[in-house]
Amino acid sequence: MYSFDKFIESKWSLVVLAEDRVVFRSTASAIKPLIRFMKSDYGQYREMLIYDKYIGRAAALLMVLIGPKKVYTPVISEGGQEILTKYGIPFEAQKKVKYLMGVASDEMCRWEKMTIGKSPEAFWDILK
Repeated sequence: MYSFDKFIESKWSLVVLAEDRVVFRSTASAIKPLIRFMKSDYGQYREMLIYDKYIGRAAALLMVLIGPKKVYTPVISEGGQEILTKYGIPFEAQKKVKYLMGVASDEMCRWEKMTIGKSPEAFWDILK
């Protein structure tokens, strides 16, 4: 069985489980792994659990479209938390920051800037 602790200690930036098995994982950075997952045949999976190293507003918007059962992350931004809460996606986070760039600076990352005023669908249309 996969666990949050196992994910935190792993090299993976994103792991998606469905039916108690890993169906996708990546070491790529930012939202690239989520985009790759969304371009796959992800609609075939039910009851997904998503483990993501960092969740900002952009990642949260994409997760709304994926529709996971629950999301786990060591670090979530205020914007990421706001989106997951608004759309009723349960999550577990170890630490909340103002912005993900807040770990290194006090500014929004480029992905978060792109999400301002966008619905999940509108943001996905920009990325496709």
